[in-house]
Amino acid sequence: MTQPLGRSPGGLELGYLALHAGRLVQTAVEEAALEAGMPAMDLLALYMLGEHDGLTGGALARLLHVQQSSITPLADRLEGAGLISRAPDSGDRRKVWLCPTASGREVLERTIAVARGAVRESFGPLSRGSAAALAALLGEVVEPWLAEVTRSGLPSAAPAGPTPRAGRPSRPPG
Repeated sequence: MTQPLGRSPGGLELGYLALHAGRLVQTAVEEAALEAGMPAMDLLALYMLGEHDGLTGGALARLLHVQQSSITPLADRLEGAGLISRAPDSGDRRKVWLCPTASGREVLERTIAVARGAVRESFGPLSRGSAAALAALLGEVVEPWLAEVTRSGLPSAAPAGPTPRAGRPSRPPG
C-alpha cells in the first residue's frame, strides 16, 4: 500500500487539505465577485489573465478547468465590459490573446482586494514566515504545471519592449 505524502496534526491527508485550502480561496473569489456584481468565473478569469499578463484562450481554459468552447462567451462578456482586449498572435493566426485592459486591471485591483482580505483571514493562524513557507512549497508543485500550461500560450514572436516578470509570458504586441 502506498503511503500518503503527509498528514496534518488532525490526521488529514495533504491532498485533502490542499483541496479545501483551494476551496477557501474559491469562496473568497466568489464573495468578491458577488460584491462586484460579476460572475465568479469572470473575476477568476480576469485574475488569471492579470497574473500572467495575458493568455491565449486555450491556456485560460486549461487554467480554469473548462472546455475551450466556453472561453468565447466569457471573453465576449469581459471584452463587452471593457475589461479585456483580444489581440491576434503575430506568428500564429490560430492564437488569440486575451489581455486585461487598464480598466480591467483597475476593476481587478479593487475587487481582488476583497478576496485577498478573506484569504488573509482564512490563513490568519499562520505566521508570516509560515505563510511564506507554504507559498514556496506550493509553488514548487504548482509553478511547473503553470509553466507547462502557459508555455503553449506563449507568443510565436517575442514582442519588442520590456522583459516580462520572471516566469511569466510576454504580452502580445498591441
